[in-house]
Amino acid sequence: MTERICGVCQKKEAQWTCHECSLPLCDECVREVRIESTKPGQRMMGRVTSPLKSAVQKLKVCEKCMKETEFLG
Repeated sequence: MTERICGVCQKKEAQWTCHECSLPLCDECVREVRIESTKPGQRMMGRVTSPLKSAVQKLKVCEKCMKETEFLG
């Protein structure tokens, strides 16, 4: 079986994939970005409309993409 190695540190087994560049990431190298959702089905006049859908998106990204990318909902 082939283990995926982290693309940043090249040492540990990858458990995540970067949302932007699809680089495999381990637990220590992954960064989480939280974005307020702007979809009309989840918000109305600034309030959350559905208790079943989260109004916050959580994206797993690498450190390079976190510095270079503007994350907009």
